[in-house]
Amino acid sequence: MSPRRPPRTPLGWDLFGDPYYSERPAGPPPLPVYTSETLPWNLRTPKQIRAEGREPTGPPTGVLSWTPQGQYAPIECPVWDVNKAVRPLDPGPGLEL
Repeated sequence: MSPRRPPRTPLGWDLFGDPYYSERPAGPPPLPVYTSETLPWNLRTPKQIRAEGREPTGPPTGVLSWTPQGQYAPIECPVWDVNKAVRPLDPGPGLEL
């Protein structure tokens, strides 16, 4: 027999007398959003990391957001930690069959 969780205390009741509970957002927490002024020195875009001859690894650690001049909607780009970037393996001459 599986153990049952104890019942949660409701936040309140709706118009029909049914309890309602706090809703936790599904999925991972949102990534922090940075501007060019608040971006930490170690976070870079994939284009900047690849310019150094490295590849970003793992999930992004944040989002860089900026609004180009003359536009209303901001543009967002994921950023990775440059300290975790790796150099791609050199394929070398390989096996010729």
